[in-house]
Parts: sequence; structure tokens; C-alpha cells
Amino acid sequence: MNDRTLMLYFPDTDYAASLKIFQDPTSQIRGFYFTKSQLNKVEILDYANNHAVYFLFSDSEESSVYIGQSVNGIKRIKSHLREKDFWQYGILFVTDNNSFDKLSIDYLEYFFIQAFAKTQYSLENHDLRTVMPNVNVFNQSTLNSFALQIQFLLEAMGISFKPSPSIDNELNNEIFNAKSPYNAQIAIRDGKFILLENSEIRAPLDRTKDWSDGGTFYKRSLRRFNQLIEAGKAVKLDDSIAKLVDDVEFNSPSTPAELCSGHSQNGWIFWQGLDGLRKEQLE
Repeated sequence: MNDRTLMLYFPDTDYAASLKIFQDPTSQIRGFYFTKSQLNKVEILDYANNHAVYFLFSDSEESSVYIGQSVNGIKRIKSHLREKDFWQYGILFVTDNNSFDKLSIDYLEYFFIQAFAKTQYSLENHDLRTVMPNVNVFNQSTLNSFALQIQFLLEAMGISFKPSPSIDNELNNEIFNAKSPYNAQIAIRDGKFILLENSEIRAPLDRTKDWSDGGTFYKRSLRRFNQLIEAGKAVKLDDSIAKLVDDVEFNSPSTPAELCSGHSQNGWIFWQGLDGLRKEQLE
């Protein structure tokens, strides 16, 4: 049996679900889980301002993550309240003895950007850190052990690094086709909307740059389109169209509909038959 022990500490029992510290008792690596509303409380906690690697998560429309590193721990994340509004909760990792140095957190940031690129999370990072920091073989071995410890702690907090298994179309999974003229399909599994392999995705239309949102839709959609290609989950057919080579998971039907059409969509209507299924379930 491959069992492990995890310690949990709740700084404020009135907010036990929103603020917690967790640690393997055999390791110096300490994690802080916090929602956005509890961010200020983390700053006064012991070790929270040490060198850190951190993760900002969203699970609203689409499961996404921003991976960053900081030489002053939680203080760096406070700037994301102004710069990034996508996230609902964050997880910060430090060591009790502040043994992470700048090279350590650079490497850990690189490691986890590559790791999350293989999962169903959409990366919010603009820089995907495709070049590994220059570390020698001895340091890399130590840093990889740190990374695996952090990965275990993330999984203990419900963050899965396992890609969604492909759906076998021969099984009893109902498939919904995109409306004409788009070539794409989704299926539903465990409450998630799975955009299936071989579906075509599109870069956002140029006209979306001039929408009243100041180009937010265009930038977000273009980043998502490019990240799927850079992560090896899609291959380009031309400058604006790519084809998925793997299934991709979403929390709502509208996000994959926007990805497949290049502009805003009501996903319940975009996927043929999906709205009818919803109405049946509501009756």
C-alpha cells in the first residue's frame, strides 16, 4: 500500500473551506490554500512570504490555471487582484526553511507549466516557458523530487494531473454535433463537456477585436487556440483553423462552441440536440 499522511491546519475555523495550510510531516514544503476573499489573511501567516511557486485556479466556464513564482511569496499574488480577474482560488507553496532559491522556483514554474499543458486545464500563462532553466543534473534531481512532492499535495487538494480518457464512440455516450457549417462534436461525461478528437477549432474572428469588451474575448480565445496547438493537443490546418488530436474537457458547452466558431455562442443551441436534452431533464 502506497499510503501517506497529510497535516491540515485551519487559521480561521469560520472559513475552514476557504483558508487552510497543509503539509506532509516528512517534508519542509508547506502549502497554503485560499480563496480570493481570504488572500489578505495569508500574508500574516508564518512562512507565507518565503520564495514560492503558486497556482491560481478558475473552475467557472473552463478549468484553467495560472502558474507563477515569487521571491516574496503571497505579496506577489496580491498584484493579480488587479491584473487577473479569472481566478477563484489559489495554492501557494514555500519551504519552512526558505530553501527555495530563485533558480528553484524558476525550475518549478517551468516544470508545472509543462505538466499542466498535458492535462485538461487551460493555461492562463502568456509565456509557456518552453526552454528549461539551466540547472545541473544534481540540482535537477533534487528539484524534480520537490516537484513530485508538490504534485502530490496538489492532488490531495483535488487537482488532477490525469488527462481525461478518450471517449469510445461505440459505447452509449451521446454525441452532439456542432451546427452547420462547423465540424466538431462534444459528449457529456460526469457533468463535463468533452470536445472530441478530430473536432475543428478556430482562431477568433478579427471583428471580435472591436467588441465593447475591449478585445478581452479576442485575446482570451486566441490564447486558448494557440495553447492547444503548442501543447500538442491540436494541429494547424491553416492560419485560422486547427484540428484536435485529443479530447479536451470544459465546464460548460459555450466555451467549446466559441472555440469551434471563433466568436461568442450559446453552447446549448450551438450543439444540436443539447438544448432538447436539457429541457427533458428539467421536466
